[in-house]
Amino acid sequence: MKNHKRLLPKFLLGLLCCSSVMVLSAQAATDAQAKAITAAYQAAYDQWARELESATDVRSREAVLQKRPDPRTYAHKLKNLLRSDLANDWSLKYGAWLLENDYDISPESQRALLNAVEKYHLKSPELGPFCISMVHLNQRGEQPRPGTIPLESRGMKLLEEIKKQNPKPEVQGQAALAISIMLGGLGDHGNIMRQRMTNLKEAIIKSADVRIGDITVADVARDELYKITHLTKGRIAPEISGLDSASRPLTLSSFRGKVVMLVFWSSWDKDTARLLPMLRKSVESQAGKPFVVLGVNRDTLANLRALEGDRLVTWRNFSDPQQDISKAYRIASWPYCLVLDQEGAIAYRGAPGSFADAVANNLLLTESSAPATQPE
Repeated sequence: MKNHKRLLPKFLLGLLCCSSVMVLSAQAATDAQAKAITAAYQAAYDQWARELESATDVRSREAVLQKRPDPRTYAHKLKNLLRSDLANDWSLKYGAWLLENDYDISPESQRALLNAVEKYHLKSPELGPFCISMVHLNQRGEQPRPGTIPLESRGMKLLEEIKKQNPKPEVQGQAALAISIMLGGLGDHGNIMRQRMTNLKEAIIKSADVRIGDITVADVARDELYKITHLTKGRIAPEISGLDSASRPLTLSSFRGKVVMLVFWSSWDKDTARLLPMLRKSVESQAGKPFVVLGVNRDTLANLRALEGDRLVTWRNFSDPQQDISKAYRIASWPYCLVLDQEGAIAYRGAPGSFADAVANNLLLTESSAPATQPE
């Protein structure tokens, strides 16, 4: 019996050690499973991109476009996997992946991610990338439930809390950068601009060298500063000089006196199937008016010519396969639209669609209702 008593503590200790190993293995496996899902999507996307690049004509390119990997399929698997594991620090990078890639993620799922950060991760040293991904928070057109605030406002409030509570300066800086970017969606008023500048300064001081993909926080902050000083509402849009699909010289300033809908796009953007007929309709409905749709296209020149030859594209485009113009305009997501007034000043910036059309129509209406100058 004494021997049994001596052995019992060792047995329990061994059992506890085995249990700990099992728990750690389960956690590592879950992390590995999540990584496998995101890696599978990236591999599928890379393969699709190679096929798209090798497509030689419009028909084959359209066939490849139909096969674009749907991130929602992978996101569904990832959400199921993370549902009970949001308390683990390693889940943060996958929450960030969902916000960046799942363009149909529900407001409810987004709130679950924010709630997990608030409950478990406010002081996590791994929180920085998730802060940056919060710029993708989107209410998806749904009205907030009673007692809740819009997701973007909820996100900015949480980012402010992260700045206060997270002990790591690099995380604080990334939170500040995200706040500045999100404030950019609220308008170009003086108070908002001051808040943006304050947060950009904090981001550079605390996290300038932190990498976000292939660039640094300092790079992003410089781009945001350029947007504030050159690409906000009321600013004259920077000049664009280039060539169209026929290699003819083309400049943005040559369209002064007209309302310009400047659209950055390519044939492989996820919204292209909706975008092209929408822009053709704009061209047709505004025919005869001082209005022009002007594209900045990053397809190959041959593909742009084929799209125009098939009359899928009925407006002139700057050919920008190296994305020099897109980089100059700090375009981060496609398609993207600016509406310029008759003097070349920016009146709208954001996604193409009904809001851009409304701004253009209002500018045309203002022009037509202006009193004619009386001869002296």
